[in-house]
Amino acid sequence: MERGVPRSKPRLPSLLLALLGLGPELLFGQSRAPPRQVNAVLGGSVLLAPSLPPNQTVKEIEWSFSGGSGATIQVAEVGPGGFERPDPRDRFGRRLEMFNATALRIRELQRGDSGVFGARIKMQPALVDDQSFNLSVYESVPSPRTRSQLLASTLEWCNLTLQCQGSGSGAVNVTWQRDSLTWGQLGTARHQLSPDGTTLRVALPPAATNVTYACTVSNPADRKVALFDLQSLCQGGGGPSAFSTSGYVVLSLILVAVSLGGAFWCWRANSEKAAEAAATPAAPAEESPGEAQYSDIVCRSPPEGNDQGPSPAEAPQEPSEPQKPETPAPKSSPGGDEQGQRPPEDTAEEVT
Repeated sequence: MERGVPRSKPRLPSLLLALLGLGPELLFGQSRAPPRQVNAVLGGSVLLAPSLPPNQTVKEIEWSFSGGSGATIQVAEVGPGGFERPDPRDRFGRRLEMFNATALRIRELQRGDSGVFGARIKMQPALVDDQSFNLSVYESVPSPRTRSQLLASTLEWCNLTLQCQGSGSGAVNVTWQRDSLTWGQLGTARHQLSPDGTTLRVALPPAATNVTYACTVSNPADRKVALFDLQSLCQGGGGPSAFSTSGYVVLSLILVAVSLGGAFWCWRANSEKAAEAAATPAAPAEESPGEAQYSDIVCRSPPEGNDQGPSPAEAPQEPSEPQKPETPAPKSSPGGDEQGQRPPEDTAEEVT
């Protein structure tokens, strides 16, 4: 009995320490609320506004930040002296500002701003309230890439495929909606959705195509919406982002016809040129001017012996008549060249 009493004494101090370690929240019947989730876009701004009990006067608010693995730092203090920054050279710099007496605004958000922001609110007369905000910074969602393919369009049915994909690097969620109906309300009889949610196949009668399908690409902080006008797609074969197999076939046939027409025109032009060249007669060969000059020359020999009469060149010159083409002289017998070539000077001497 004496030995059992000392063993029960240490239980009281350990129990008191355990109760004190739970914090004043449990001792006074209060529990700390979990952090409120706040999502923001990279490069944008966010507003952290604590929830205050009614009819309470705030004396001071201390703002702190914890990036997860790093230590908790005090970033701002709002009190009777206004907005104060304990360390203006911390990672937030001039990006923190007081929105009103209790709210804190962060501008030009960065990836490293994701973390838990704590607000310790001191109220009259001696109340303290701790609130926290879990801030997550996401990239902005780019405009989705869309296209539509018309599979069949008849008087009874319009069968086409709508595709919507996110173009960013981050993870996004893709959802579909028709007018005010969500995907769960559309039904699977005339709609088929791919496992990844990016492709929707629709089959509707032409009378029911006067509807608009909306594709929403989103992340927790941002969203973008793309619209599909089903009536214009069924009647026109697709919008600017649509493609159609029949359209490609018609375009290919047009290109082939143009190519064949160009080839035929070239062949016909070459054939006409060849026919004209064959029908044109060849020009007669021109005589060489050198041969005509040599044919007009008549060779004469000088007089011989004592026949020293005046030569025809010494006689008085008379007006010359236009030259006529000379006829070749008849050939003389051998030895008669001197008589045939002697001028008529001797006959003139005998008469005198």
